Amino acid sequence: MSTIRVYAYAELRQYLGGSAAVEVTVADGGTVAALLDQLGIPRERTKIVFVNSRAAELDRPLADGERVDLFSAIGGG
Repeated sequence: MSTIRVYAYAELRQYLGGSAAVEVTVADGGTVAALLDQLGIPRERTKIVFVNSRAAELDRPLADGERVDLFSAIGGG
């Protein structure tokens, strides 16, 4: 098992119970997509993902101690 630190921004915080960050235990080799599913975050609402400050795709495997930042689409006008 791996412990991942997850930071969610904007509307995605609601899926972390309103917290900006949580620690989550995931299966070894689990992906960003599996992490989103585990947290109940809809994939279509997650527009930008960073793992350890680098852009990442949903199929990227995660390792113990990594940091995942999740951003939703930002509307503006």
